Amino acid sequence: MPRLFYGHITQGQTRLTYYRTGGEKPPVILLHGFTDNALCWNRVPLALEEEFDVILPDARGHGSSGIGSEGLGPEVQARDIEALIQSLDLDRPIVIGHSMGADVAARLAANRPDLVRGLVLEDPPWGDNLPLDTLDPTSPLYAQLQADLLANKHRSIDELMALCKERHPTWDESEYFQWAKAKQEFRPEALNGWMEPRRPWREVVRGLRCPGLLLTADPARGGLVTPEVAEEVKALWPQVQVVHFPDAGHSIHREAYRTYIQTVLRFLRRLAG
Repeated sequence: MPRLFYGHITQGQTRLTYYRTGGEKPPVILLHGFTDNALCWNRVPLALEEEFDVILPDARGHGSSGIGSEGLGPEVQARDIEALIQSLDLDRPIVIGHSMGADVAARLAANRPDLVRGLVLEDPPWGDNLPLDTLDPTSPLYAQLQADLLANKHRSIDELMALCKERHPTWDESEYFQWAKAKQEFRPEALNGWMEPRRPWREVVRGLRCPGLLLTADPARGGLVTPEVAEEVKALWPQVQVVHFPDAGHSIHREAYRTYIQTVLRFLRRLAG
């Protein structure tokens, strides 16, 4: 990892933590996925920090960030990143998000187009009838997810690393520790954020005005954005470019790291001038 400075902001009743590489460089914000944390970006900040000031926040209920009483869903998280941009006086950052973080990044840009220079969205949870879209606290799925999340908090780092390696044998060895640590730190209450009211994703995409990259993966390997959804996104958001990673699953930055970095850097350099 590059050298990271640690800081926090207070948003409402919640203390939100972030890491930052610093320097007088164009700012880039990285938003992690559900049950991950800021440090799960692992090698990505190292590849970007020579040219960019990289800021990595922990989402509510993840890493070292609190929960508060304002909510946990993507609309609340988008306001958190808006507050972070303003608190750190960032000049129109480019925002990169993975999964949940990609959805949050898009909502931020749709809400506040004046604050965001561009977006990189890695396999956001967009589609029809995705499992978490219909999550209900009385459902067997909710009970199973809660049980799994609580079980992770009681597993050792070594046990979690072994579990991750079993599930994702192609990942770089450096990924396993941060993944395991994030699962121990995750607060299971954050699962409730998926049940909070939110605008439909199509409405969000329709409101995007900045340039963007949509990175998609193979649905057979766990990718969420299908080819049909990607075509719909292109129709709703003329400024987007779709790049497909046929040999990767949902965690594209882990499973196709080199191609991912090359693709993202080309986009960042073009926007940053």
